[in-house]
Amino acid sequence: MSILQLRWPHLSIRSTVLLAIAVAVLLPTLMLWQVEQRLARDTQAPLIDQGRQSTLTIAASSMVEPLWSLDEPAIQSALRRLLDSPGVDSVRLTEKNNPLSKPVMLVRPGAQQGQGVVLSTRISREGEALGDLEIWFDPHQLDAALAERSRATAMLAALQVLVGAMALLAVLTYRLLKPIQQLKQQASDIASRIDVPPVAWDRADELGQLGQHLNDVHAQIDGLFDQLETQKAELEKIALHDGLTGLPNRALFRELTRGAVASAARDGGKLALLFIDLDRFKAVNDSLGHAAGDALLLEVARRLKQGVRASDVVCRHSGDEFTVLLRDTNLLDELAATAERLLKAVEEPVALDRRDVQVSASIGIALYPDDAQAADELMQHADTAMYAAKHLGKARYSFYRAEFNQQLQATMQLERELKQALARDEFVLHYQPQVSAADGRLVGCEALIRWNHPQRGMVAPGQFIAAAEACGLIGDLGAWTIRAACAQAASWRAKGTNFGSIAVNVSALEFRHHRLVDTLTQAMSDHGVQPHELEIEITESVLMTDTDTTQRIVERLHALGLRLAVDDFGTGYSSLAYLKRLRPSKIKIDRSFVKGLPDDENDCVLVRAVLQLAGAMGISVVAEGVETPAQQHFLRQNGCQVLQGYLLGRPMPPDNFAGRAQHRVDEPAVMSA
Repeated sequence: MSILQLRWPHLSIRSTVLLAIAVAVLLPTLMLWQVEQRLARDTQAPLIDQGRQSTLTIAASSMVEPLWSLDEPAIQSALRRLLDSPGVDSVRLTEKNNPLSKPVMLVRPGAQQGQGVVLSTRISREGEALGDLEIWFDPHQLDAALAERSRATAMLAALQVLVGAMALLAVLTYRLLKPIQQLKQQASDIASRIDVPPVAWDRADELGQLGQHLNDVHAQIDGLFDQLETQKAELEKIALHDGLTGLPNRALFRELTRGAVASAARDGGKLALLFIDLDRFKAVNDSLGHAAGDALLLEVARRLKQGVRASDVVCRHSGDEFTVLLRDTNLLDELAATAERLLKAVEEPVALDRRDVQVSASIGIALYPDDAQAADELMQHADTAMYAAKHLGKARYSFYRAEFNQQLQATMQLERELKQALARDEFVLHYQPQVSAADGRLVGCEALIRWNHPQRGMVAPGQFIAAAEACGLIGDLGAWTIRAACAQAASWRAKGTNFGSIAVNVSALEFRHHRLVDTLTQAMSDHGVQPHELEIEITESVLMTDTDTTQRIVERLHALGLRLAVDDFGTGYSSLAYLKRLRPSKIKIDRSFVKGLPDDENDCVLVRAVLQLAGAMGISVVAEGVETPAQQHFLRQNGCQVLQGYLLGRPMPPDNFAGRAQHRVDEPAVMSA
């Protein structure tokens, strides 16, 4: 393991400080002890040698007189005293002046004879040798002296360490550990958000400064938490309320509805949920802009709140949709009166951009527990009833009925099949001839889409166009129609078929999208279609939505050289100003006005007026729904240029139309009429 991988053990401050004290006290003591031992050995060794020499000298001096007088008892006594001297293990005396005596040898108990450090000297008097004295000293005398000194030094060091540690520990406890414990408690109080007063710190050291800093931090944290609580409340309000109207949003309304359903289930009460959708709101947004649309939504929200009780809940569901939860609704008559009141409140004109704007609403009503047992189911059924109210003509309310679900399921199934039909290329175009009223010459045709359903056979557009618009497929369907019509024009041209021009219907939703121009440009380029071979038909609802987008698209169509025809003219209350501004090349009189010709005087007056107006503006007129020779004759006599209807030819497949295009469409008998 490398040095970098070694880690300092996890110790508390108390243990760390105690360890530091021990190291700080013991380490110098040990170092001092080592130095002292070395010095002691250096100083004690000469002293011991000197003491041994002195002992030898003194002993020799004390032996002179007994040896001179041959006093054996005195000699023995002197030797025993010498043996009692510190460090002496054994002594031996050899007398020189008494040849008959034997050497005297004395040994200290426990010592070995003749071992150790030996010193010897000759004892003499007046030049006469009296004897030889040998002294063996303890070889461990120096070590024993040093060991004794070490024990004394160690005891002194231990006492010093003990006293120092106790003093330092007392200072540590009072000046460090107790304040740290206070700081720890103070930090815990801050972390636990306990409402405690600031800690009073009367000390001026670093810990006191830290404690005061924690007091400041505590105050700042309290302020931050108060700010966060305020922001949290604001965020919850934003998350649960609509940013524009301030009404509860869908999420909050769902929870409120669930709570109301639970209370009603417990108490046996009844609830009503109203699903409100504004009619024609998109037209306001498109014509006046989103700022005006927002102002309209604000006013509608205010009126809806005023139209219900304080205990009821009004919510902005999404876009131009609102929901209302009515509590304690036991009488259907009162509920119907509330719905009528809300409808009238919404229909009141609203002043926007110095203009009075008026919208209506469609309301679906579902009841708890009659129609649903759960909040989500109640919302779904009210939504279904709202769509039923729209299908009945808008600007009305409708109570939920079980058969609405069947209709909704059928609509959803139709939408799924439409998506599959586009993917499988199940659509075809049929072409209805358009002929000159003057001579019966073929001048063009109208491309009419059909759905070649694998089970139901050929399905007319009236059965699926509305569903395509509702589910957002109308754009894809319109793009397919344009491409198919351009491909058919190229095919007919290649075969030499004189088809005139093909009129393609474009829905209002499709016309307001810039993708229309791109689709037309690409399809014409891919198939080499010339502008005079293609004609765009729009309904009067497009004219009624006079937006900048509509105007720009019309200008781009004119720039492409395409002719513009207004379909179903006379049914949408068109403004003549729109005709002047958009300058269509053709208008088509709706079949509802042609049907009564020539017997219905009102239809005759209206048709003549349209023909005269169009003639004055240089606009060509096509009459739709021509089914009798009398209708044909009236229209020709009054200056209608082009005729279209079953009398002149039904919508037919491309090959059949090509066969009819080889000769005049109208028969002589019809023309003579």
